[in-house]
Amino acid sequence: MKKGVNRPAVLAAAAAVLSLSAAFYYSAKCDRYERYIDYSGQRALSDLVSELSQMDSSLSKLRYAMPGKSFQTISADIWQAAENAKSSMAVLSTDPGALDQTQKFVSQAGDFAFFLLSSSASGNEISPEHLKAIDSLYEASEVITREISAVKGQVNSGQLSVQALKAASYDTPALSLSDGFSGLEQEFPEYATLIYDGPFSEHLSYSSPRLLEGLEEISLEKAMNNASAFSGIPVTRLSLLTETKGVIPTYCLTDENGVTMEVSKAGGIIYTYKNPRALGEAQITADEAIEKAAAFLKSHGFNNMKESYYSIYDGLITINFAYTESDIVFYGDLIKVSVALDNGEVVGMEARGFLMSHCSRNISAPAVSPEKAAQGVSPSLTVKSSGLATIPTSGENEVLCYEYLCENSDGLHVIIYINAQSGTQENIYILLEDENGTLVM
Repeated sequence: MKKGVNRPAVLAAAAAVLSLSAAFYYSAKCDRYERYIDYSGQRALSDLVSELSQMDSSLSKLRYAMPGKSFQTISADIWQAAENAKSSMAVLSTDPGALDQTQKFVSQAGDFAFFLLSSSASGNEISPEHLKAIDSLYEASEVITREISAVKGQVNSGQLSVQALKAASYDTPALSLSDGFSGLEQEFPEYATLIYDGPFSEHLSYSSPRLLEGLEEISLEKAMNNASAFSGIPVTRLSLLTETKGVIPTYCLTDENGVTMEVSKAGGIIYTYKNPRALGEAQITADEAIEKAAAFLKSHGFNNMKESYYSIYDGLITINFAYTESDIVFYGDLIKVSVALDNGEVVGMEARGFLMSHCSRNISAPAVSPEKAAQGVSPSLTVKSSGLATIPTSGENEVLCYEYLCENSDGLHVIIYINAQSGTQENIYILLEDENGTLVM
């Protein structure tokens, strides 16, 4: 006699399988969401540090700027960096009020910079009181930038978490971003009371990526194929983390190891690449790393790129490359490459500048001689060398300049850019040099 099928047992087994499948599905979905939150928070924090650094360097430059276009351009840079920094702070997951002092400083510094821009454009003199305020803002900005950069370092090392909910769910949770910012907020640096005709609400326009103009939008499948070819990661291991909008819409892709790549929807060009692997003890030199970075760019179709400056931090070297043609350096066409010093592997690339600026150019010959242009350099600086370069303006253009590498009485190197057509001062960069490379402010 045949035994009957045990239907309750079969149904129970099927239910168990479905329950297990659902558990795996929702676990994977939860993990994916956490990675998205991690990515968004870390990107916002990185952007905040970048914008605060831009504010800091621009405030420093403003102390050396001569009245006129250069002063106005730098003031505009401060205002725009402040607006971007406020946007980044709005994205970060912090307790209410955790960044009140920082937000107030950034808003006031931005408004003050816009006042200086408008006042200078109207032909008004910058008063001694305003110059003192610039010095005071710069001193406070140095402290703020240093402290928030330290918070970013703690996030990178795992001491702080960008996910407040995730941090609270562990038995021994990582501290939250609010904990990291608490020291700065409680002992916030003093700065001068700003007296000016503000605040202002006008907005500067953003440029569009010139390299991507006219290129067709690609599919997600094409983006994944491009990312696979770029990184060597099989397509089957890549998945869509998110889609970004803004000036450069992208597909953000990831793998199970946390490698992320942003691929431009227009044209399918790799926009950013980041491999967050642990770094070992340095085994190669900075010169060897620069060679590997240059070879990496060339192998991926980025030709005629010349290294300019680099910085080293925690076993990682980040090199700035700019496009060159006919002995002219095009600083707008910038690509940053990060190389691990333990084995020379490229673990990061950021090509926003290149996508935004690279295009065919028709450069007019200089109308001003190098000697005449050098008269636009501050008398407190000594010119050490010169050359031709284009630098981006605060709008959607670039300008051909003489690039003068100068030195002040303390040995600090400063680069002054003088318009090759008009002879007016366009911009200023300060070089902070030590054993870890050169930081351009």
